[in-house]
Amino acid sequence: MRVLILGASGGTGRLLVNLALDRGLEVTGAARNLDTLRARHPGLPLHPVDVRDQQALRTVTAGHDAAISVIGGRARTPGGIYSEGGRAIVQALEDEGVRRFVCVSSGGVASRDPGLPLWYRLAIPLFMRDLYDDMRRMEDIVRDSALEWTIVRASYLVDKPARREFRVENGRNPRGGWKISRSDLAAFLLDQVGSSRWLKSTPTLAY
Repeated sequence: MRVLILGASGGTGRLLVNLALDRGLEVTGAARNLDTLRARHPGLPLHPVDVRDQQALRTVTAGHDAAISVIGGRARTPGGIYSEGGRAIVQALEDEGVRRFVCVSSGGVASRDPGLPLWYRLAIPLFMRDLYDDMRRMEDIVRDSALEWTIVRASYLVDKPARREFRVENGRNPRGGWKISRSDLAAFLLDQVGSSRWLKSTPTLAY
């Protein structure tokens, strides 16, 4: 299986690339800056691309069986990276006939979810309103597409080893959970590529 990883140079993206290669998948990485990946994987197909550039994305997506998006932006100033990037990614995948799409969002998108800790719900409108508004628009774009999508909402990401045990709820945050390791998230994302368990669903992950 050929898998395209968008946002491959980020914290979760690098783990995802390593894990996909370990599982024997054919991997292509795409991101704006790929220097760290080039040094670690000199033979890996890598494409410097802005995910908001639909024409550039079309050349990258062609020939793949699935795509995983772990794109990210600054929390206070996302700059439309999720919504504009999501729109360009969806269109490129549809144009090139790549059906399976898995993307990362956040449990904070559902800001009134009673499963979120109270302090987190209070912090969202003060510090992360623009971020979650942009993610919410991305989710709507993905849901309205003709793709076989899964939107994975992650709680707060930490750089810790995988526990391999966490809670998953569809469309709502596991009660009181507020963090998940990037390693556990990466493994879950990759599991979805060959599974229909969470097809057209919004699994939300937390310890």
